[in-house]
Amino acid sequence: MPLNITVTQFPGGVGNAKDNSVLNAVPLPLPNAQLAVEDFGQDTQIADWTDTPIGAGVVGDAFPLSSSGVLQQVSNGAATDGNKLHLALAGANTFGIAVGAEAWFGLRFRISDALNSILVFGFSLAADTVAPVDGVFLQSDDLTGVLKLVSVATAGGTSEVDLGTLDDDTWYEASLYWDGIDKVSGQFVGPDGVVGGGGTIIPGANLTAVGMNPGFLFSDGADAAAKTLDVDYVLFGGSR
Repeated sequence: MPLNITVTQFPGGVGNAKDNSVLNAVPLPLPNAQLAVEDFGQDTQIADWTDTPIGAGVVGDAFPLSSSGVLQQVSNGAATDGNKLHLALAGANTFGIAVGAEAWFGLRFRISDALNSILVFGFSLAADTVAPVDGVFLQSDDLTGVLKLVSVATAGGTSEVDLGTLDDDTWYEASLYWDGIDKVSGQFVGPDGVVGGGGTIIPGANLTAVGMNPGFLFSDGADAAAKTLDVDYVLFGGSR
């Protein structure tokens, strides 16, 4: 007996991203898009990530992986000590934010003390630390606990918007999206699945087009107390 089945085509692909997610434009794997996800599983090659210490860095250099695939860093407890981890790309493999090419970055994380920490997540120069001079990223400054979306270039000024306030020991999914034309959007989502913050900036002259690296930075604030940053995964990529 023939089955009564209607075939339906979805030219835009099928995904499970929410309509209000800044990552809902991530395409299916195609030759014109380079996408990668680092899940920090047991077989993760930490050597693929370059460690740039900030001050005395973090406790140890092993960056221990838990059985659940979470990368944990613990600061030394001295003021402004921490680390930047960026993907070890070089030469033609560096990432570029450019007109006409979409770009995405996202990660799932939690921080033990959101108020007294410095966080930078996204695309910036490998040598940049707590105050990037080129890049598009999510940032939280010491004594604020506020996650903001930032676009900055050496030759221009800075465009930024506050997305909202982070809580301690709370898992968030944070992401940003460059539309390849004239806007950068960012947001973070809390454990209840509700969008905790969102915003869009028009970078204009602040859009950087230099080679950059996807990565994340974590540093103590001025209070000189140890902090812990857990990162579950990092997603990054762009069109070409």
